[in-house]
Amino acid sequence: MFLSTGAVDGIATLVQPWATFYADRQWLQTIIMFAHLAAIFLGGGFAMATDRDTFIAVRDARLSGHIRHLGRLRTIHKPVMLGLMLALGSGFLLYLADIEHFNGSPVFWIKMALLAALLGNGYLLKRTEETLSTGKQDAPHLWDRLWKISVASMVFWLAVILSGTLLASE
Repeated sequence: MFLSTGAVDGIATLVQPWATFYADRQWLQTIIMFAHLAAIFLGGGFAMATDRDTFIAVRDARLSGHIRHLGRLRTIHKPVMLGLMLALGSGFLLYLADIEHFNGSPVFWIKMALLAALLGNGYLLKRTEETLSTGKQDAPHLWDRLWKISVASMVFWLAVILSGTLLASE
């Protein structure tokens, strides 16, 4: 889809030893798929639980609760990013195992766009959290933005899971 047929053929030839190794070993397929799914659940689970906490913190509208929530929010970026990095790494191995199929799949490219949106949303979350943490905890427009970012986060995580499910059934 995004790569020309010649480029895909060239890359497919280059990674053929990996594709063959992967295809001939069921145990390896299981391990990589497990790593991919576990990473998505790790990152998405932490993110969605924190999104839920954000909804509660915004609803309660107490400055002391906001400050506590910002402290928790600050600690969640690393496990979410770890999950995303593991998912991207295992996903790249899955892609290389069947590059011709994935490159021609609109669902695959939609999933990649959703992951890019998720990363962008995470960047906005981090920036908003940093702004709130620099003494602007009593800024309703920033808490409103954080609420919207959390809604988008949940939608993106669920859409990534849906697109992965659709991709597995192609």
